[in-house]
Parts: sequence; C-alpha cells; structure tokens
Amino acid sequence: MTLVLLIIGGIYLFMLTWVLYLAVMNLRRNRDKLTTAAKIFAYPVAYVGVLVDAIFNVILGTLFFLELPKEWMFTHRLERHIKGSSGYRKRLACWFCVNLLDPFDPDGVHCD
Repeated sequence: MTLVLLIIGGIYLFMLTWVLYLAVMNLRRNRDKLTTAAKIFAYPVAYVGVLVDAIFNVILGTLFFLELPKEWMFTHRLERHIKGSSGYRKRLACWFCVNLLDPFDPDGVHCD
C-alpha cells in the first residue's frame, strides 16, 4: 500500500512539474503581453514552478538517474548528462529534453 501511494505521488509530482513548466514557458512566450494584473498572477506561478522543479530534481531526478543531484534545477542535471555522460543517463536526459521540454520552450531548445 505504501509503495502504491509513493508511485501515485511520484506520478502526480511528475505531472505537476510538467504542467508548471508548460505554464511558465507560455508566460515567457507572452511576457510582452502581460498586463500588471497578469503579472500579479504570473510571478507566483513562476516561483512555485522553480520550487517544484527543485523538489522534483531531488526526489524523482535522483530516482531516474540513480544519483544525488549536483545542481538545484532538473534542466541543469539534464544538460550535465547530455554534455558529459554516456549510456542510459545520457539517453534518458536526451529523451526528457526532446520529448517534454524542447518542443514547448519559446526558443525551441530548452536543454543546451
């Protein structure tokens, strides 16, 4: 029962992190259009997104890559593995970037 709850919690953390990423990228894409009222709502979303990303990196990032994080943000971990790793860690980092992050970044490339 505890394992099932941990798995469900991990899935929700994964989904929450990705949805916040999508929201922040949309805000970034439309930052010129943000009114003062929109900024009042947008900035807390961005700050929550950063906090959730750090939590995601520590918990799920550690499980995915089987290592403790050396950086706070998950994207920085991905970039490190893309540039300096080999094997499954590099393939996994590339998969995250190509499938979940890069297509939604306003620049088209989220992971350098």
